[in-house]
Amino acid sequence: MKGSNIDFNRISQAINYSIEVLKGEESPSSSSALDQLINAQDELNQALSFSLSSNLK
Repeated sequence: MKGSNIDFNRISQAINYSIEVLKGEESPSSSSALDQLINAQDELNQALSFSLSSNLK
């Protein structure tokens, strides 16, 4: 993926916004979606860490 530009901040903002919206809903499907978004947020943080460490090499 060398040479590609990923806007981690923009993706993070979108995930955070979606999480906040789903927290206001009380349905079984929103609970599942919320879990998936939290997992996506964790994966995004890992990708950002990997990207930053790769740039230091």
